[in-house]
Amino acid sequence: MNMKVTLMNKLDAEERELTQQIQTYEACTMAVLNMARDQIRPLHKFAVEDIVSSLHRMTIELQTELLHLRLEKALCQPSKH
Repeated sequence: MNMKVTLMNKLDAEERELTQQIQTYEACTMAVLNMARDQIRPLHKFAVEDIVSSLHRMTIELQTELLHLRLEKALCQPSKH
């Protein structure tokens, strides 16, 4: 097995992992938003905002990491010319 195939397999696995992490953060964000919407007792607005903002920040960081990984994968692909 050549090194390029091994590298692509590694990058594919990393891409799947990052995608799953992003989906998890997005699901948690939606859960917090739904909880805030369906609240029975009042929640502290700024605390909820901080929580959702933190989750969103992590999602953006992971999306940026995924973008760089996809760029690396694209640059590793053999030219189709």
